[in-house]
Amino acid sequence: MKKPFCDFCVRTRVLCPKCQGLIDSGEYSYLDVDIVDALMKLEKRYNLSDVEYVKAYETDAFVVVVLRGFRKLPKGAQMQLERDLSSLLNKNVRIVEKGSVNEIIAQLVSPARLLTISTSWLPDGTSETIVKIPSRELRRLPVNPEKLQEILNRIIGSTIKINIIKEKEIKI
Repeated sequence: MKKPFCDFCVRTRVLCPKCQGLIDSGEYSYLDVDIVDALMKLEKRYNLSDVEYVKAYETDAFVVVVLRGFRKLPKGAQMQLERDLSSLLNKNVRIVEKGSVNEIIAQLVSPARLLTISTSWLPDGTSETIVKIPSRELRRLPVNPEKLQEILNRIIGSTIKINIIKEKEIKI
């Protein structure tokens, strides 16, 4: 598994200047060290040699771990890795594949279905992504829409708005 920290630093929690610099710069946090340690413990069981650790984001509801190459694992192994990581960290964990904005949104909203994902370009040069979810899918969301919007904003780094659409407003 490719990771930003040295194996020795992760296992001992005594960070070398390079690893400490990554944390001091704000690029990574101690949460990332904990998650890399847990992934290293599970590395041989799930053959994570082709997987690259990107970053982890935490809210009070759950932790989102962003990896590259995660989709190459079999679906059953992906789900079991999430469960094992959750039990090691004692937190609810979702693992997503690093990819386009739409792919990340779809992975985090799953198993709920999306209506649309659209991007609006604003006059000041910024963009805003609007995610529309039917109201009947609310119960299938992993967390409430506000928490989901908060974590998506942090992962993607741009403005994401989640709109819940009532059945009457959906036009076919």
